[in-house]
Amino acid sequence: MNTEIAEYIKNHIREYLPPEYQEAHITLEEVTKGNDRRLTGLMIRNDGEITVPTIYLEPYAKQLAQGRPMDEIIREIVQIRTEQDTRVPFEVSDLMDYRQVKPMLAIRLCDPEQNREYLKDKPFTPCGELAAVYRIQVMESKEGVASAVVTDRMMELWGVTKEQLHQDAVAAETERSPVCFYSMEDMMDEIMFSSKPENLFECTEPLDAATMPMYVLTNASKVNGSGILARDGVLDKIGELLGKNFYVLPSSIHEVLIVPDNGDMQAKELESMVKEVNATQVAPADLLSDKVQYYDRAAKTLGRKQEKGLLERLAENKAQVKEQAEKAPKEKTAAKQEPSL
Repeated sequence: MNTEIAEYIKNHIREYLPPEYQEAHITLEEVTKGNDRRLTGLMIRNDGEITVPTIYLEPYAKQLAQGRPMDEIIREIVQIRTEQDTRVPFEVSDLMDYRQVKPMLAIRLCDPEQNREYLKDKPFTPCGELAAVYRIQVMESKEGVASAVVTDRMMELWGVTKEQLHQDAVAAETERSPVCFYSMEDMMDEIMFSSKPENLFECTEPLDAATMPMYVLTNASKVNGSGILARDGVLDKIGELLGKNFYVLPSSIHEVLIVPDNGDMQAKELESMVKEVNATQVAPADLLSDKVQYYDRAAKTLGRKQEKGLLERLAENKAQVKEQAEKAPKEKTAAKQEPSL
């Protein structure tokens, strides 16, 4: 972030604020967000306010570079801040009461290797190679989701264990939003023709995986839908519907792709595809991971698939051919010794 731009906004925004904010404290703070992104946040806090929105300035610096007037940018920031007071439908004191918080709990997935700093003060639960982080979702609208991340300090204040927090978050999400499992074909039709996709998770009979080789797993709002992976029984149910093991491709924090293991693809090939898409088409804020995971139905495990290298496969094939060659003469001799009737 260009510090000169941030300081300019901080030093001049009071000129645009309404009278009730003229005595507010205006500060800049560097914040670690998902994927260990360091962002510059602007906060405008009146005396007595416990929580205020953090408005990140990086998008505005980019807009300024593209020619948007600074005057227009500052007016938008003021609008965001002044509208917040009337839009947040909860009291800050409610966050102190775990009974009030439980129905608002939500799960967001991240890659722990790409979030070392971000996860330092936050409880999380492994989900295969990913990590489930917990948030308090205070509001959801067409404009987006307003939420606050759960920290170790908050969990201690509530007096709950990480295991209890996880169970309650899964229960709250299940109550708010169903699991949505769509064919890629239906998803494309929804984008192009606004048709409603069929939720295959509600099916009771196995799917014809030959005709629909790729699926999308998300939630009803399609926001932070990758957290569905952390719900109990979801992977087992998908395995039953597909009738085979499957790959999980981390499309974004909003959804994952499911690819049945038909023997046509290898994890390395899929991972190369995911890396390319993530690097060229996914916004840094929405990036989940480059790690393709594999669900083994029999073992009930989600993780990286250990695939054999070329030399190992060649050696294995050579051993099989040798074994077949050694068996062939013995079987032929045994056949000759058998008396005929």
